[in-house]
Amino acid sequence: MNVPLTRTAYEDPATRAAWRRTAVSRLCAFLLSLASFVIWLYVVLLTPVWTLWVLVPVLFVLIHVAMLATVKVSGILSLRRVLRVYPWRSFPGAASTAKNGTTRFSFPDPGHPAGRHVSLAYGDWLGSGYTFWIRKVRAGEVGEVWFAGDPRFLGVVAVPGPRRLVRVAQREAVDTRMPARRRGVSPEARERARAAGARVG
Repeated sequence: MNVPLTRTAYEDPATRAAWRRTAVSRLCAFLLSLASFVIWLYVVLLTPVWTLWVLVPVLFVLIHVAMLATVKVSGILSLRRVLRVYPWRSFPGAASTAKNGTTRFSFPDPGHPAGRHVSLAYGDWLGSGYTFWIRKVRAGEVGEVWFAGDPRFLGVVAVPGPRRLVRVAQREAVDTRMPARRRGVSPEARERARAAGARVG
């Protein structure tokens, strides 16, 4: 499938549809996580006191799931922000599995066109779970990915189509506890990264 030849990824109707599907699925997951607390409370009220020791650990699991759902919902707008700045580009063989089980995406460094690559990671021990990007990349079923962004800062990765949108970022581009990247980036690239929501030096 060919990458859409638009100035930004979000100008492509299929990309807008993919973003809406992502937003709806994440919002539904968030609402279901909230509903699970109501169900848990209802079960607690109908359960004898001596069996509550079984239900208390379930509460901690529900809290963890709700926190993950909240993070994903809060990332919906940041996905769109990146897609409104950068176009899609195709990268065959960019996805691989790291030693710790997470997914690693490797893209050419825009500042060094002579073969140097920059890696972006997706997933960690807390919350990556057995998601599509972990499962399918590990099985070797993802040959080509679409990428909209600057790998030195952040971007959105998708299966060609696009489908399965996920945002990836360098830690210093999103973590205020780390110094923002200053060296090796042109003023134009820095400005585009800032427009996409990255921290730039």
